[in-house]
Amino acid sequence: MLHHRALGRDLDQLLVSVIDNRRPMLAMMRAMLAAIGAGRIETHENPQEALLAMRRSAPDVVIAAASMQPFGGADLVRSMRNKDAGPLCFVPAMIMSAHAKAGLVAEALRAGAHQVLVLPTSASTLYRRLDWLVNDDRQFELIDGHYVVAGLEERLALSVPRPAYQPMPAKAPLAVGDTETLAGAEATRSGCGRRRTSGSLGRWTGARTKGHSPGLTLSQRR
Repeated sequence: MLHHRALGRDLDQLLVSVIDNRRPMLAMMRAMLAAIGAGRIETHENPQEALLAMRRSAPDVVIAAASMQPFGGADLVRSMRNKDAGPLCFVPAMIMSAHAKAGLVAEALRAGAHQVLVLPTSASTLYRRLDWLVNDDRQFELIDGHYVVAGLEERLALSVPRPAYQPMPAKAPLAVGDTETLAGAEATRSGCGRRRTSGSLGRWTGARTKGHSPGLTLSQRR
């Protein structure tokens, strides 16, 4: 098993390749990468051309859009992770998408990506993700001629769907005449023998409270 090629390196030493069909997104990613101090930045509008260029000269980090033509980011990363892809198979990869649903995340990770970047993003978020990436010391493992990040299935197994919210059933209103019964039951459970003063809420009288004089009401102590 092997580590990815950007491990432990400084951001200003990295060559980052961004692949997306959308020219405005490429411009935005280039601007953010430049703002956070990335060393060199390459952009590609066509994933097929990007793959050929990266095979000739491997970058240090790849950031690819999930949805592209003629093939998407997961297919691009899967091609990179082929055992015959040379140095390109150990380049860390990030998939970016505005719809990071569980199925898309699982597809990206099983293709060999390290993480999924949810769009829209900011320069500070992108910096934190890249900082995490260059310090990610998980190794690659070869499965059926295809490299993936070790521990993939264990990580996906932890992605348990959040339980659906179930509101608590409304309590039945008390019947007329039950209020005195309820008050008596609460007084019995508390064991204090306290009683409410007439016309007040939450004020108790005639109670002996630790640290206070007996017979002094809460309202008087205030």
